[in-house]
Amino acid sequence: MSDSASVKMPLELHRDPIMAEPDEEHPLLRDTDRPGWWGWIDKQSEQVSRHLNPILIKEARQSLKSRQFAVTFFLLLVTSWFWMIIGVVTLAPDIYFVPSGADLMSGYYFLLAIPMIAMVPLAAHRSLAAELDEGTYELLAITKLTSMRIVTGKLGSAVLQMLVYFAALVPCFAFCYLLRGIDMVMIGTTIMLVFGVSILLTTFGLLLATVVQNRAGQIFTLLVLLGVIVFSEFLCGAFVLEVIMRQQIFWNGEGVVFTLLFSAVTVSCMVMFVRAAAARIAPITENRSTRLRWIMFAQQLIWIASIATLALWYSEEVVLQFGIMIQGGYWLLMGTLMLGESSELSPRVLRTLPQTTFGRMMMLWFSPGPGTGFMFAITTGCAGMMSLGMVAVLFSINNAFDPLTFAFLMMGYLMMFLGGSRLIVLPIAWRMGNTFAIPCCVTAALLALGVIAPAVFMTITTGGPSQQYGMQEFTNWIWTIDRSFSRSSSIEAVAFISFLSGGTVFVVNLFLLIREFTYRRVAVPVRVIADSEK
Repeated sequence: MSDSASVKMPLELHRDPIMAEPDEEHPLLRDTDRPGWWGWIDKQSEQVSRHLNPILIKEARQSLKSRQFAVTFFLLLVTSWFWMIIGVVTLAPDIYFVPSGADLMSGYYFLLAIPMIAMVPLAAHRSLAAELDEGTYELLAITKLTSMRIVTGKLGSAVLQMLVYFAALVPCFAFCYLLRGIDMVMIGTTIMLVFGVSILLTTFGLLLATVVQNRAGQIFTLLVLLGVIVFSEFLCGAFVLEVIMRQQIFWNGEGVVFTLLFSAVTVSCMVMFVRAAAARIAPITENRSTRLRWIMFAQQLIWIASIATLALWYSEEVVLQFGIMIQGGYWLLMGTLMLGESSELSPRVLRTLPQTTFGRMMMLWFSPGPGTGFMFAITTGCAGMMSLGMVAVLFSINNAFDPLTFAFLMMGYLMMFLGGSRLIVLPIAWRMGNTFAIPCCVTAALLALGVIAPAVFMTITTGGPSQQYGMQEFTNWIWTIDRSFSRSSSIEAVAFISFLSGGTVFVVNLFLLIREFTYRRVAVPVRVIADSEK
């Protein structure tokens, strides 16, 4: 009996883990259509996986396995643990009696801001820049993936990294809450601020990655992104420490309205950056401008609503003047970039042009091209600035005509500098081709010349630059805008001269828009219709 037992026991123990019953099915061979709770989960998971962006899956696997993510995540855990020990030891024994959560929360904010605001945007920027630089983007371009899905896949991978970093520090925020001194509103506001700024910088980094594709240009764009990141770190840090941690923000009606307006402007900028990055890497035969111009138009509506709401809330004309100034600078920048678009329209773009006369009058300026872009920037920008200027008059805000006068001044500057830039860029582009660098350099030179020219003129005529503001300084936009905010008595005459000069330059540009008015819609070929029906 003892001998047989000693023989059978090892055989049974050895056979059970390896051998399976003949009627049992291996778990890896089970069908996802099998009934039950786990079968339903398998079916739902398979359906969801089919709709996921393949770029998101690829980037998530690469980024989460990369050395940069591993080192950053490990350092984040170690430094958060170290800060907790240092904070508790330093604040003891008062930590048992005095609310100390705000002190520890300040350190945890900086621990979270460094990977979120710095590392994630830089990683996303480098990921897309490497695709374009190493030539791997051509392999993606021949697939069915659109440029928009490629960019959103990169963005989704960055958001996934953000969530992982959040998961590492959320328990630390809960520890700060238990120490008293902060509430859930402060913690939620800090998290939303860091998350929003991180996504905004990530989308901006993706856009910068598509601007240039050579090594020297990529180094320059990387430096620009680093500068923006450093500025954002200091700005967000000051806001968190001075406003949120000191409980200077109040979630009353004013705080909610301001937050909603600021969030709307921020989200519109994110959408603009993502769409612009996708347009930069899209095939040249596609319409890469119309959607961007619709986004610009929507951004202007959001800005007008935001500034008008704040101006009526505070009943201050300075708010309207600030909004008009930002609008003028925005449309000068957008118009300058649109001057670098190609003047040749592909047959695919010509098939989407409006057909009727009224449609061409209203919608032609949304079509690609430097001429249509110039008209779109001038007409939309002037209409927006005039709308903000009329808000003070219609609602009887203090000094109601100051914003209207300032609107005419900024409209004159927009037509003057953007129109002058187009007149200079046209012959250069005809000989060297359309690029974004030429309009940007020309506009920057004209802005600098507008400031320097009056000083040079006064030095030649009187022996030295003018110490007092005069009519000859109307091209000096910096001095003129400063005088406008200080309510100078001569600003009405300067605004009239500026608007008249800008209008003259605009009329000259109208005679050079003959080609844009000749655009006509072409019929879709029968072969294309047949291919689309398959």
